[in-house]
Amino acid sequence: MNNTFMGYVNPDGSVGIRNLVVVLPMVICANSVAQQIEKQVPEVVAIPHTHGCTLDPTSNQEMTEVLGGIGSNPNVAGIILVALGCESVLMDDVAKIIARTKKPVETLVIQQLGGTKKTIAKGVKLAQALLKEAAQRFRQPIPLSELIVGTECGGSDGYSGLSANPAVGVASDLHVDQGGTVILSEITEFLGAETILADRCVNADVRKQLLDLVAWTEQSLARLGSSNVADITPGNMKGGLTTIEEKSLGCIKKGGSRMVEEVVGYGVRPTKRGLVVMDTPGHDIESMTGIAAGGAHLIVFTTGRGTPTGSPICPVIKVSSNTPCYLNMQDNIDVDAGLVLSNKESLATMGEIIYREIIQVASGKQTKAELSQNREFALRRYGSDCIIY
Repeated sequence: MNNTFMGYVNPDGSVGIRNLVVVLPMVICANSVAQQIEKQVPEVVAIPHTHGCTLDPTSNQEMTEVLGGIGSNPNVAGIILVALGCESVLMDDVAKIIARTKKPVETLVIQQLGGTKKTIAKGVKLAQALLKEAAQRFRQPIPLSELIVGTECGGSDGYSGLSANPAVGVASDLHVDQGGTVILSEITEFLGAETILADRCVNADVRKQLLDLVAWTEQSLARLGSSNVADITPGNMKGGLTTIEEKSLGCIKKGGSRMVEEVVGYGVRPTKRGLVVMDTPGHDIESMTGIAAGGAHLIVFTTGRGTPTGSPICPVIKVSSNTPCYLNMQDNIDVDAGLVLSNKESLATMGEIIYREIIQVASGKQTKAELSQNREFALRRYGSDCIIY
């Protein structure tokens, strides 16, 4: 297996697998401007969202850091930030975070420019200039050790823990053995299986961080009290799962068998190579946004029920746990791990298939989510007093 992929070298020395120009609004009030810029310059990627203005200082800080992380992602070659001008998430603070990467950062303030039409007109010119600059970049061989791979699961079923998740775990081990980094996410889906991961932590400090994070997550969930909502989704139950423990035992298999080197916060870039746990919620889109803000180049997403979910800046490789799901949603699923269940592939060979797909996507192959322009985006809802999962 080749130990390189074809990527882009960024001004700060980091590497990317996409060459994107992004238009990122600071607040929901600026969404239409960002979308109109994209409409007139369709080669850019606008990222509309519902966030950006709250009186909660903790929430403001996390939104600032995560939006800064999105702009800093190595797949982004250049970015335009669009503010209304009175939001609580300050554009200058976000711009300073992104500027550390030495990539071009342009800013627009609707109130200062005299309204949406003038802002859109200026944004179009800036977008065209950034695209021209990005077009000068070219792919070159990059060691696989530079690649950060995120993992996610959604719409899981009773087969997820038998085929797709452990096969992704094999791919994770292959990547870690190349010196690369794998992010294991969704702390809510560690519940009941956390001790298995804790036993694989590289030292006592990392073990404590992991167990403390899971305990804090359980306490936050307990504050919601009892309700008629189960701890797994209706889709999970229809797929054959009955408890969060069953789902968790499958979820953690995506991390393979290597040691847990580090535990990082939501949207925080890993400082160590190898298997890293990130604090993200079970909400797929919010979790993937955190992974992307943490510098992941791509995300491998397992599903048993099927989902079209993608990301604005990270290619998302969809892996089905069963063949009927793959056949039913071929426009959305990239790899059929159901072949393990029919004994057409072993977990080992399926893991190799997934890892080859990772390398091909890193080198430019488009995923089904990219082809269908699935670019879902949402931030974790975090505040001073609690977190809503």
